[in-house]
Amino acid sequence: MIRYILAILLLLPQFSYAIGEIKNNTLTGRVTDSADGVGLPGVSIFIPELQKGTVSDANGSYQLANLPNSKITVQFSFIGYESSINTISIVKENTKLDISLPFTSVTTQDVVVSGGFPSAQHENTVKISVLSNEELKLLSNTSLGEKLANIPGVDVISRSPGVSTPVIRGLSLNNILFLNNGVRMENFQFSTDHPFLVNDQGADHIEVIKGPASLLYGSDAMGGVINILHEKPAPSNTLEADISSHFYSASQGIVSNVGVKESRKNWFWMLRANQQSHKDYKDGGRDYVPNSRFNSKGLQLGFGLVKNIGSFKIYYDYLRPKLGMTTGESVSLVDTDKRTNNYWYQDLTQHILSSRNRLFLGNYKLELNAAYQANQRRLNGDPDSDNFRLVDMDLNTFTYDSKLYFPSSDTNEFLVGIQGMHQSNTNHEAPNRIIPDAKIDDFSVFSLFKKDINRIGLQLGLRYDHRSLYVPEQEAGGHSHAEAEEEEHEEDEDHEEETIHINRNFDNMNASLGITYHLNDKLLFRSNIATGFRAPNLAELSQNGLHGDRYEVGDTNLDPQRSLESDLGVHYHSNIHTLDFSLFYNRVYDYIYLSPTNEIAPDDSGFIYRYSQQDAKLYGGELALDLALNSFIKYQANYAMVIGKKDQGGRLPYIPQHKFKNSIRFSAKGNRFFKSPFVNLSWKHAFEQKHPSQFETKTAAYDLVAIQAGSNFKIAKLESNLLLSVDNLFNEKYVDHLSSLKMLGFYNPGRNFNVKFTLKI
Repeated sequence: MIRYILAILLLLPQFSYAIGEIKNNTLTGRVTDSADGVGLPGVSIFIPELQKGTVSDANGSYQLANLPNSKITVQFSFIGYESSINTISIVKENTKLDISLPFTSVTTQDVVVSGGFPSAQHENTVKISVLSNEELKLLSNTSLGEKLANIPGVDVISRSPGVSTPVIRGLSLNNILFLNNGVRMENFQFSTDHPFLVNDQGADHIEVIKGPASLLYGSDAMGGVINILHEKPAPSNTLEADISSHFYSASQGIVSNVGVKESRKNWFWMLRANQQSHKDYKDGGRDYVPNSRFNSKGLQLGFGLVKNIGSFKIYYDYLRPKLGMTTGESVSLVDTDKRTNNYWYQDLTQHILSSRNRLFLGNYKLELNAAYQANQRRLNGDPDSDNFRLVDMDLNTFTYDSKLYFPSSDTNEFLVGIQGMHQSNTNHEAPNRIIPDAKIDDFSVFSLFKKDINRIGLQLGLRYDHRSLYVPEQEAGGHSHAEAEEEEHEEDEDHEEETIHINRNFDNMNASLGITYHLNDKLLFRSNIATGFRAPNLAELSQNGLHGDRYEVGDTNLDPQRSLESDLGVHYHSNIHTLDFSLFYNRVYDYIYLSPTNEIAPDDSGFIYRYSQQDAKLYGGELALDLALNSFIKYQANYAMVIGKKDQGGRLPYIPQHKFKNSIRFSAKGNRFFKSPFVNLSWKHAFEQKHPSQFETKTAAYDLVAIQAGSNFKIAKLESNLLLSVDNLFNEKYVDHLSSLKMLGFYNPGRNFNVKFTLKI
């Protein structure tokens, strides 16, 4: 059945040709400066639902053709001006929309799509933070996790720049969900050593939901959602290309990225390829961190057909990272200052084929999406040993989702949807098995209702989920970060191998209520209360053996985690500043955690650690300020804190240090050679973590200073950009509380010079 669904989705573009054109609906207008009425050239006009856009001409005029008879959202954006986000109804062949954009000195809002309905950030009852395309271009961090940590309330667990996983308000791993262009990512994310395989090269922007999103996305979204949106197609009837190169001194890292895309009247295509290579990085003491090297290759392809009956898109994503593992075994084997992965590294491969489609059926809208992921994980150890390949698993996942948007008015919106997943994990001949062979099937139905009453916006949601998990009878196992040894003696006659067999079903109901109150055009209040859930993962249910240096035992009878979170937010903005303040309290029932026992492990490797459950709570908040002191000086500051406690005593793991970040940016008009040059100074203070969890130790406070300078300029009429930056300017020798290398005595990266050059053709 799955292959028939996928075939139908892939054939939708051909189906659209068969039914032909209905009407040649066009949207035209002119974009002007609100102060003097002068037309603005180069304004981006974009329709997220169709992935279709254009730019205004020298007079500020624009035109978009072949639009559906429907209600659509149109965003007008231009650097230095406040974005205009408009929801309009196309009911005739020629619709006109003139827009005046006011000047602003601070960041403006974007259209967000992760909250169910495409809408402006200020109109959404769920707070969705955004890293825009312009912000991503300026971030010099080595890993995607470190880039996400620039959002208040988001942090990163890191073994090295190549092995990192995000934390949202104190929850991580299987408690948060990663989306690649709307596709649910599945790649063994139950361990800090298994990072999400997502490539941010070429991303248009990243949306982050902080708090339970199980209503929209199901299990694993109880802590939040991160959605990386692919780059936009080129403006209509244009061909664009870009190339960039990025150098990092701390790891001698080189990142290369090239992209080409074209849009015509009814179709578009895009291609992007990237490669990165890093040596072992140096810490603040100028010491190498052995085997922290990593290498990666990536490819992204996209094709889309946009007609007045809808949009039909097919994407292919390929990623092949090789991630060095700094372990007790690898430290003595590797030669530092090397680039190639030879000892103790993860050899990972991921393929994603996705089809994302939207049909306009009269006053109804229908989304039909499907994706297939093939994920291969290999752990390679010492090539001189008898067992070089220690782990070899394939995780294949098919996901689908469909949403039906009912006819809406200016004040009401309503949708119903279904989602599902079929997943299989298969172990091969490698000696170690992290998780068993298994099959998982998900199915869910949900609905979302949104209503505006004067200055009040309400959003209600309800969802039912069913998960079926089947593990056929097989030998239970785990794996260690040590060489697999040959058996040197026969097993005792009375010894029986531990076996595992699981056949369980999980059912859950979730609900959410969100309210937004606009006191005036500048001040709004936002409040939400929502439930979330997570089914136990395979490791928690089935682990029975060494995992790293601990003997871990799962529990086949674990209950699902459930949560109830409430949050309150205040947002104030003007053309010179924005202020965001939020508080949250998250009650987690049956929190799953690992705990030592007084039982001795069968191999005498120490005590057995068992997965247990008890209730817990997380609470804290974020504060962010963006202030334009004048047209040339901007100041930004944010503070984030989270506290996590178990009800029966003790702290939750992976709770980040409280952090205060601020920066000041000096910019100038430039001249005919350099456009918009700037210098940015930043300082981050991480407070002491005095309350570690059971397996952690206290972490001292630290301070990091960075400086960045850059400018746009032209080379033979081609647009280019040069960024120079220095992270950890004073080469501080520090360790973050969420560093996985802390227990091994290694520190975070030291002074890091960055050079990034981009050329746009």
